[in-house]
Amino acid sequence: MESNPVEITVVGRGQATYPPERCTVSLSVRTDGRTAEAAAEPAHRLVRELTGLIDPLYNPSSGPIDAWALDQVRHSRSRPFNHNGDQLPYVYQALASIEVKFSQIDVVDAFVYAVSALDGVDIGHFDWSLTEATSAENTRQVRASAVQDALSKAEVFAHSVGRSTVSARAIADPGLLGVATASHQDYVVASRAYAATDDGFELKPQDIVIRAEVHARFVAT
Repeated sequence: MESNPVEITVVGRGQATYPPERCTVSLSVRTDGRTAEAAAEPAHRLVRELTGLIDPLYNPSSGPIDAWALDQVRHSRSRPFNHNGDQLPYVYQALASIEVKFSQIDVVDAFVYAVSALDGVDIGHFDWSLTEATSAENTRQVRASAVQDALSKAEVFAHSVGRSTVSARAIADPGLLGVATASHQDYVVASRAYAATDDGFELKPQDIVIRAEVHARFVAT
């Protein structure tokens, strides 16, 4: 008597790591003073100094900096309190944000080291990434790996119940086959903090992790 087909539904996962190819550095300028002018003058000076560091490296076609953006200098004021609860005179602040995009990450160390010498400039976060072309190609590979993982699982399940042939019936993004999931395809980008050395700042970017997940339904006979 021929055995009835067995339906098998599985989750397939793929993952791979890649070295980053690009880096976006976020900087902020913050100065204060007893008057608006006293706060604004050093802020504008720092912005000019930062621009002086960026301009020689800026080339939209070849980099190493292929894009950067500067928010206009913003002004604010506040009245702090002393330890007795008395309100003090106004303190004026000037703030600006700068985002610098590097297409060649081997020069980021030297740039960060130069910026760190500017009093009043804070180095924010580092956003490490791949180029669009590399990201698209690597994502295709990881998705294919997820499908192969699903097939491998289905074959193990089928063989464990005495079935030898496995045929795919449906392959979908998570949730489209009616199977709940807590995970999803994503990109995980992380970087270690930079550390001071005798030669400057040494960045330690972690690899970029690309993950993919598929849901698949097979029939085993």
